[in-house]
Amino acid sequence: MTEIETPIDERTSREMLKEFTASIYQEVRDAKEAGQLIGWSTSNFPKEICETFGLKLMYPENHAAAVAAKKGAVQFCDKAESLGYSADLCSYARISMGFLHRDEDFGFGLDVPKPDFLCVANNICTTVVKWYENLAKELDIPFILFDIPYNTDADFQEHKISYMKEQLQEVICQFEELTGTAFDYEKFHEVLATSSENARLFQQALDIIGSTNPAPVNGFDGYNLMALMIIARGRKESTVILKKYISELQELIDSGESRFKGEEKYRILYDGITCWPYLSYTSKTLSGMGVNTVASVYTDEYTAQFDDLDSLCRAYASTNNVQGIDMALQRRNKMLGKYQCDGILCNTMRSCKPWVGIMFETERQLAAEHDIPYTMFDGDQADPRVFSKAQYETRVQGLVEVMEARK
Repeated sequence: MTEIETPIDERTSREMLKEFTASIYQEVRDAKEAGQLIGWSTSNFPKEICETFGLKLMYPENHAAAVAAKKGAVQFCDKAESLGYSADLCSYARISMGFLHRDEDFGFGLDVPKPDFLCVANNICTTVVKWYENLAKELDIPFILFDIPYNTDADFQEHKISYMKEQLQEVICQFEELTGTAFDYEKFHEVLATSSENARLFQQALDIIGSTNPAPVNGFDGYNLMALMIIARGRKESTVILKKYISELQELIDSGESRFKGEEKYRILYDGITCWPYLSYTSKTLSGMGVNTVASVYTDEYTAQFDDLDSLCRAYASTNNVQGIDMALQRRNKMLGKYQCDGILCNTMRSCKPWVGIMFETERQLAAEHDIPYTMFDGDQADPRVFSKAQYETRVQGLVEVMEARK
């Protein structure tokens, strides 16, 4: 009997990622066309529950970032502002609201149908609650909220975890009523295992980048790979892509090569959300000065692993914007030491006030403890109108000068 060989996938992880993320949007469109329920979800809602039910989701934060990367932010922010939404609101929210009321298709495979339900977790910020409440009211659709208490302590308090676990049971009941389908706990644990494995692999990839000196790639790779953890964390396709990426990293290390453009002279922690409209520019500016972003608070948010409801709640309560300064310092101290960082670059994001609120004191303490410099630039994650190339270059140059002086 002739043995059938499994064909080798010759695609790069980047090609696989691009095709898979495009297919996720297509799945949402196909499901809507077939008369199935589709939802819109915040990025850190426990998506494993929806995956268990087989529901198709679109993530407006991820979608807004993609729209901004395709230079569509201003037109949709303008549209939202013309509808009465303040320019001081999160740019993700304004893009989402403006996109909902768009006059014509945007293209780039990013046109998505209106949702039939909304999934909201306020571990991102409280803005998402009002943002999605407005969507729910306007579209007259169910609004499913997972409330996560703010943690002002250095560790999780058990009564808060119990509160979250009780909510998860209620969320499951809401989905059972919405879909008319009983929750499959056996499948749920399978999804949890896949989701946790993907988080482990994502952490492994980030560790390889951060712990290898010099790094085999530009650390901005993590931002693109992060999309998997937002839109397809519980999918086995993500496992395949992450394993492919890790093998590519290992091949680069074994051959002594690097995809980082230029010489890696300085290694930094990036604090804040990246500027999606200027992703290429900000990356090239850093690499042009020999700076590699080997650690990022943003990507680190999606590395938590879990195998039951208790650890699931702890994971979703560990996002940056639901933690006080004690946990914020723990997260950043760990990365600064683990990845041998020479400095810190911070985006004081106009949109993300919860993140920026403690940033100044956090960076002051980190700089003192690790004896490294930090600098900040004014920006935003999606609205290009509040970013200045000249200021960014000046701040990075200043950071480089201080890092060089301390070497």
